[in-house]
Amino acid sequence: MRLVRTCLVLMALLTTVNLAAASLRAQNEARELWLIRAQNLTSDLLKDATDLSAMQRAVLWGKLGERWWREDPKRARTWLTNAIEVVEQVPNKETREEREERLWAARILLTIVTPLDQKLTKRLVPVLTDERAGYGDALIDAAITIVNDDPKRAAELGATALRSGTTSQIRLLLAPLRARDPKLADSLFIQALAQVKQNPGTMLANSLMYVAFPVQRGLSADTPVPPEPLRAELLQALLPLLNFDPANREDPSATCGAVRWLAPLYGEFERLLPQQMQIVRQAVNRCHWNDPVNQQRINDYTHNQSLDTVESLLNAAAEAKDQQVRRDYEYRAADLAQENKNYELALKILDDMPKEQREAWGESWTLPRWGWAADGAIEHYQKKRFREMNLILDSVPSDLQPLAKASFVDRLREATISETAPILQVLNDAIKGLRKSSLPEADKYYWYFALLKVTVKYQPADANQVLKDAVAALNQFDYPTLAGAYVPFCDVGGPLLEMDEFIVKDAIASVTIVPMRAQLRLSLLAATLQRLKN
Repeated sequence: MRLVRTCLVLMALLTTVNLAAASLRAQNEARELWLIRAQNLTSDLLKDATDLSAMQRAVLWGKLGERWWREDPKRARTWLTNAIEVVEQVPNKETREEREERLWAARILLTIVTPLDQKLTKRLVPVLTDERAGYGDALIDAAITIVNDDPKRAAELGATALRSGTTSQIRLLLAPLRARDPKLADSLFIQALAQVKQNPGTMLANSLMYVAFPVQRGLSADTPVPPEPLRAELLQALLPLLNFDPANREDPSATCGAVRWLAPLYGEFERLLPQQMQIVRQAVNRCHWNDPVNQQRINDYTHNQSLDTVESLLNAAAEAKDQQVRRDYEYRAADLAQENKNYELALKILDDMPKEQREAWGESWTLPRWGWAADGAIEHYQKKRFREMNLILDSVPSDLQPLAKASFVDRLREATISETAPILQVLNDAIKGLRKSSLPEADKYYWYFALLKVTVKYQPADANQVLKDAVAALNQFDYPTLAGAYVPFCDVGGPLLEMDEFIVKDAIASVTIVPMRAQLRLSLLAATLQRLKN
């Protein structure tokens, strides 16, 4: 019996070993296939690079190095080094446009290499430092990429950016830094505040205002803020802007501009610096504006009007004698209603505005009209109010409905999706609406790619046609010649990876705008390498 048991144990062990070996072979084979696919995409990207400008090519090399850094560090370092060498070279007769393009590329490369390698980062710093153009903000961008993993180093980069004297976007770093390490955030705020004290009328001061007084600057009330003493110290640093220069009594425009800029903080001055309120009041009383909206807003701030509810703003609109002031109150009421997630009321306020007012405001009316409808539909969907979801989307003007429905589908987070039937109805309406829409074809490509994500997951049979629609629209896009111009683009690598490889390959190859084609391949490469990693 003992011999039998021993044999059985040995057989079980052999079976386990064989299964493990088979599993390992399968994993290695799958990994090899993903690796080959990634290498093929990289070869296509390197071919694309030959048709790009020198600086666009440098950025592409940088992005290739970033994506391959883990799997093939030697080749990745070569690409990054080559990219840096390109931006280091200054032509003898560099034009203004060429210089701007080179600095644009250097900024992007700095953001890429900062989380990867400090030696490569140090090579890029002189490129931007010598020019003094955008260096500080480039460092802020780089710091943001590492703030979650290395807040101390991010703070050091922020301090370097401040010392350069060329940054105005410190708030973009201070917000995530405060979430990770409030002490480091306070220290960096104090360093920025020291500069503001020397020169309060700067964009850096404006940036700190958003950090210290987010609500007064239109940000969320949940935004963390520095301690009260630091907030009071910032107000104290701004006070000199409100002192009228006796030698310049005939032209008080500079001080009146400061009054207009600081008016939203009037209540904070009264709360944190009550002993200095006389200076503020005198500055306000000496300024008068021809613009009725501007005058009314300052009157509201300085007379402590509690216009902090939708009802109070609508009442003020009803009492306003000037039409511009009335429309301003209405728009503020609509904006506050959507912040409170009362989307139906917000949209009703917009819809009640006269046609000429809507046309005069242009995108200031149309963007919230379809954007808020999408947000409201998401709110209804998450609470399983599907009838209300459809009603709020169908109430959007017909020419904007495809955007509202596409935005609804795009903004839905996968983790929140419970029932798919209501989504598929909206998805199909959005696709059909885009095809029939009078929107220029070049404005549709982004939305087709956004819809492709959901189509691949829930209606894969329709994905090929949506991809064709996206490429056709993309080929109509007027790609900007200005280096660094923002081009909206969806990250569609994941959905493309779920489609037939050869169909996707042919579709991407048919994109005629080389930078856009490269962007698609980069997105697909990132998803492929992620699959390889997993």
